[in-house]
Amino acid sequence: MYPNREVFPNAPLALVAAEIRFTDAARLRQQQTKDDVTIALEERFPFAEPLQRADLSLTLGSPPQIQERLGVVLKNASSTETLTIMSESLTYETTAYGSFDEVLEAVVAACDALVAAKVRPAVQRVGLRYIDELRVPEPITDVRQWGKWINDRLIGHLTVGPEDFPATTTQSVSTYDLGDGKGLNFRFAALNQGPIVVPQFLNRPPIESGPFFVLDFDGFHDFSGQDAVPLSSAVVRETLSTVHVPCGTAFQRSITDEARTLFRGASS
Repeated sequence: MYPNREVFPNAPLALVAAEIRFTDAARLRQQQTKDDVTIALEERFPFAEPLQRADLSLTLGSPPQIQERLGVVLKNASSTETLTIMSESLTYETTAYGSFDEVLEAVVAACDALVAAKVRPAVQRVGLRYIDELRVPEPITDVRQWGKWINDRLIGHLTVGPEDFPATTTQSVSTYDLGDGKGLNFRFAALNQGPIVVPQFLNRPPIESGPFFVLDFDGFHDFSGQDAVPLSSAVVRETLSTVHVPCGTAFQRSITDEARTLFRGASS
């Protein structure tokens, strides 16, 4: 595990997602296969609804092509967890994150269900994403004020601007090479608006517009450029467990002790 790991009762997580992209699996375009997978996962995800997406393809000199993609969305009773299954991907999302082990359990079960249904495409990318929206119990009128809650290494660059005027927004994106096809995309932003996480199929409590700080961690393993790796729960489990560490480490390095006190539910 990573240093200073702690599960906060009032964590600022807006969305946690795990995605497996793979080569096109023809069996996942067959209703019988989708039914088999849905039945295998119905204890945790008892409700299902069809999903239809239209992808627009533009090629120079040719008329636009629209390709319809059919899938299924599986949901828990409270609509705070979903599994979206398409012919080229499997995506888990939750707005009620409990622990990494719970995420891992759901994704591994889904992979096992696909394999049991004879779906064994080549894995292309496995990703784990944490999106935090930090809101604090005091007015933020200048982005520099986030220095009480966010590590100064993310706020310090604002000192290059004019001191007598407030900074209204800031944002940044960085990518880290973790070796062996693995990486971490880290984005942060200070915004003043409505929430950026508005899931299509998930419930999330209403949130008023106002200042908040976004921390977005996307750990991934890119399997392209190597021999084909068939889908298996072992491969997915190993990848998610590995990239979980840099995501958690980066989060702990991004916040202050004042923020930790807030996330524990104690008075700051």
